[in-house]
Amino acid sequence: MKHRMTSGAFKQVRRRPGSLLAYFLLRRALKGTRQFRGDVGGLVIVIVDKRWFPRFERAAELLFSGQARAFFNADTSMHRVVSKAYGSKTKLDLDMLSYNAQMILLTDTVDALSPTIRIAADATVTVEKPTVRLLNAVRKLAGRPCLDAKAAEAVAGEDWDMIEALVCRYSLVDVDFDALRSAKDSETSEGSRLSELPGFDAAREWVSNLAADLSSWRAKTLAWSALDRAALLAGPPGVGKTMFAKALAAELGVALVATSAGRWQSTNAGHLGDMLVAMRKSFDEARSKSPAVLFIDELDSVGNREHQSSLNGYYQTQVVNTFLELASAAAEWPGVILLGATNRPEDVEPAILRSGRFENRIEIELPTAEVRAAILSHHLGAISPETLAPLTEHLDGLTPADLERLARAAKRVARENGRGIEIADVEASMPPLKELTGAALLRIATHECGHALVALTSGFVEGVTVKLKDKVIIGNPQCAGSTICDFVEDGLPTEQFLRARIRIALAGMAAEEVVHQDRSVGGAGVLGSDLHEATRIATRMVVSYGMGDSPRFEIDYRRVHESYRPPADLRPAIDRVLQEEWRRAKEVLISHKDRLTHLAWKLVSERQMEISAS
Repeated sequence: MKHRMTSGAFKQVRRRPGSLLAYFLLRRALKGTRQFRGDVGGLVIVIVDKRWFPRFERAAELLFSGQARAFFNADTSMHRVVSKAYGSKTKLDLDMLSYNAQMILLTDTVDALSPTIRIAADATVTVEKPTVRLLNAVRKLAGRPCLDAKAAEAVAGEDWDMIEALVCRYSLVDVDFDALRSAKDSETSEGSRLSELPGFDAAREWVSNLAADLSSWRAKTLAWSALDRAALLAGPPGVGKTMFAKALAAELGVALVATSAGRWQSTNAGHLGDMLVAMRKSFDEARSKSPAVLFIDELDSVGNREHQSSLNGYYQTQVVNTFLELASAAAEWPGVILLGATNRPEDVEPAILRSGRFENRIEIELPTAEVRAAILSHHLGAISPETLAPLTEHLDGLTPADLERLARAAKRVARENGRGIEIADVEASMPPLKELTGAALLRIATHECGHALVALTSGFVEGVTVKLKDKVIIGNPQCAGSTICDFVEDGLPTEQFLRARIRIALAGMAAEEVVHQDRSVGGAGVLGSDLHEATRIATRMVVSYGMGDSPRFEIDYRRVHESYRPPADLRPAIDRVLQEEWRRAKEVLISHKDRLTHLAWKLVSERQMEISAS
């Protein structure tokens, strides 16, 4: 390779700042290779943003010949420049690599290349973004004004598209970088910023800190390693995890690369090699678009080495190991923010969640009545949350996705009537509600007051708030009542505390049996119900905490979820815990039956009560 270009070549290339910058970036990337230092033969793979391929092809030709115009004929030349982007059907021929021949192969990811090509390569290098010093050197040689320190740092911190646009601009005096970035963001992270969206309160502190630190990193006053730059979103389907990712990218002013484990596996035939190639491509894309958010949905589907079966153990191990390798590497890539999402955090490989990977866990829960009104108002755009509050009060259990669907339905009603959105259109789009009878209200009130009384006598609760609603969504009676306990915890749950939690969970059904001599389906039948919670705690006590018939450990407590089936020999111990706490709950309620009945009637009358332990 030539270490100098001719004067004629320099006169031409200096008129094109982008090409001149590519030339110096390529020299910097190759300077450690034997081909550059000793002009020996061989193949060098150069990884660079594919949108810069033309400039780097010209830069490689200059590096080979030093001439203004160079012609590389595969049959006659000892040198060759080739490009192959991921997904390209171009076939590469290595026969020209005879003695002392040199080839520079430009690609956006090594996954675009066959194993044969990778093995044949003498070196693989990645073109890093320009430094402030290099940017000003290129601008000076191109006859453009040098940038002040602040402007140069701002350019160097942008993604490749912005660098390309800004390096060719004659003057950057008084440039509004935030405005330029916003214009660029509209192509990649469309939609509302996170600060404009209601809900997501659990994540706002992390996002605020990340935004401030990202600004400092862009200003070169904070090292990338100091940023808290990876998180896992956990929550039920429909709570807005994908919307969060889009809004986060818009808030930070960065690109969004969205993918999922399912998308990786659906690549081609879904064989192991196909999935690993697709996985690497997503990480490489995020790196090439830096700064960027890499959003990986269905993170639990990446696999868990603890859940392997003999049929797919090898496949799953390779997928998990490759993902861990990429996640660890990405943590060191300046500008790459990792964001995962899952409905089943307990199924995520523990190594994925360790420090240095997806170390922050953000729980996205179902919205409260107040937040439901704000979300619906956001999607409607013309009706205030205060006006919508009476309607959303009864929509317990609805997700943000459900509320967006209701907003679309209301807008459709308005269009059919040929006018703007009105509150009547929203009312017409609400799910059907059922007004509960007096007998049903009393039963539900008895159920909730049963929880309250047993909680207050447990010794672990200071106060309780109970609520009752007279209308529920048809088919969802679980939302008619609620009990919120103010637990006193010392940070280390004991067996008696866990038993109290079971007893409190079972007390609603026990109260119905004590007062009405009959139990309803309320508090059971669905995931997250009282009975599910009691069973889950009892199972963990026996199989994880050794609180059954023997101090035996069977499984990590995080793996005790709806799909877990305890061993047959441990089930009797689980049943005994549940039966014992069921009897204790009934004993408490029988001894306080008069107070239970009084509180139930009072709740029917007042709809909400706060009861203290004193």
